[in-house]
Amino acid sequence: MNSTEKIEATYIKIEADQVIEFVNMINEVCKTIEHDFAGEWITTHHTFLKGTPLEEFNANGMAKVLDLLTLIDVDEADVID
Repeated sequence: MNSTEKIEATYIKIEADQVIEFVNMINEVCKTIEHDFAGEWITTHHTFLKGTPLEEFNANGMAKVLDLLTLIDVDEADVID
């Protein structure tokens, strides 16, 4: 990359009081999903969640995301569907 190329950043939004729970969720994600892919995975739509893992976390916490990760671990769900 040369000095004239711009890097496009993507930001995620979480509530300040949810930071620790979010970090805990990301740690769980990285146990199942390759850590280099974790950021993309949490922002990718998944049918089981009817949205992205990040949207599910922001709306309802991490319980259903953890359920999905468990299903992925036991080969009952795909990483990306």
